[in-house]
Amino acid sequence: MDIDQNLLADRLKAHGVPGASLAVWTAGVLTEAACGVVNIGTGVPATPDALFQIGSITKLYTTVLCLQLVEEGKLTLDDPVRRWLPDFRVADEKASATLTLRHLLNHTSGIEGDFFRDAGRGEDRIARFVGMLDTLPQLHAPGAMFSYCNTGFVIAGRLIEVAGGEIWDKAIRRRIAKPLGTPAFSTLPEQAMRHLTPIGHIGAPGALAVTPIAYLAPSNAPAGSMPMARARDVVAFARMLMGGGVAPDGTRILSGAGVAAMHDMNVVCPRHMNIDAIGLATFMWDWDGDGRYETFGHDGSTIGQAAWLRYHPESGTAMALLTNGGNGKALAHDLLREIFGRHAGLVPPEVPAPDETLKLDPAPYLGTYARSAAIVDIVADGEALVARHRPTPESALVQGAFDVPLKPVDAELFVGTQPGYTLPMTYHFLDRGADGRPRFLHQGVRAHRREEA
Repeated sequence: MDIDQNLLADRLKAHGVPGASLAVWTAGVLTEAACGVVNIGTGVPATPDALFQIGSITKLYTTVLCLQLVEEGKLTLDDPVRRWLPDFRVADEKASATLTLRHLLNHTSGIEGDFFRDAGRGEDRIARFVGMLDTLPQLHAPGAMFSYCNTGFVIAGRLIEVAGGEIWDKAIRRRIAKPLGTPAFSTLPEQAMRHLTPIGHIGAPGALAVTPIAYLAPSNAPAGSMPMARARDVVAFARMLMGGGVAPDGTRILSGAGVAAMHDMNVVCPRHMNIDAIGLATFMWDWDGDGRYETFGHDGSTIGQAAWLRYHPESGTAMALLTNGGNGKALAHDLLREIFGRHAGLVPPEVPAPDETLKLDPAPYLGTYARSAAIVDIVADGEALVARHRPTPESALVQGAFDVPLKPVDAELFVGTQPGYTLPMTYHFLDRGADGRPRFLHQGVRAHRREEA
């Protein structure tokens, strides 16, 4: 596939994306392109060699490390974390004693997922971070439901260090980046400074500014706070997974059984969410509606940067898109539909349209739904609902406040579009109590628990 550079540039402009790098593998050929700038302040052009932050795509790498250690008999998926971390503790003692690596990797641990407190730098930063979790509350009991959890992957990173005998940074370079043939992959700024490194941009498209904070906390690296890579590096990782765990040069990185475990459905997500199901870290989709999950990948988001990875083993198609601000989600949506429609014969479905004839009593939905990093107040505007998003004090620097008018698809699912953006978001009201009121709002792949008045 030849990437039309002019078309990519036009789409960047249409979606207000400062810069992007795109790599596509299909029919045994790699094609890549980059457009825009790495920094709107300097105007330095983006190139395919630029190292963007890949965010939570890192979780797939961390999972591969965990499964390597499982295969070596040094970790297990279903024994309590305390088998390796005897002092591990969150606020809930039952959760502390029963949480497993599987809970961490499939986002069902129930612990607050966006705990980004900085534990500093140094080789013991991940250990220090895990030692700070003793007051971290539960959103729900382990295994009860899916709620995206960054914190769990930092704990998994610490398990890698204890069971594997080397720090996470060294493990990911020795066990994955180097044998994969992607030596530019970096987990620290001092590694990345040898390369062109884009900065993130925050704000709505058309009103962007360079982020005042270049990176999230270094101690959250196993969840994706700092790793940087070229788009082609991420595609090489996807090719390894599509190849049953074998790198492009023939080096085996993970067993075929390990790859199958990553692609085995662990949790089904709420209907019409932007993810259909979760394996071990892996996002899974049934784009053609035939009951099989045939497309895999992960998204990533840091401060002002966002990334997308999708791969379809049956057609041998993989795509990595790395961006540094603006409406990257809409850009990714356009490219996914074009690339996978052409080469895999399937496309991601659109978010369902609201039912304009449906009239619902707003009263059961009203209230405040919260997690550690964000609060959503559901308020009434006549007979309609409005989601009023506001950050908690710890996340105010990187998240703004905004209102989203909601329209119902059915009694559980509502959709609405954030100001300045074009694609609707989904709002799932789940787990109704005897009083008919939902106990959870699932939005942005995260559960928000209703706060009682």
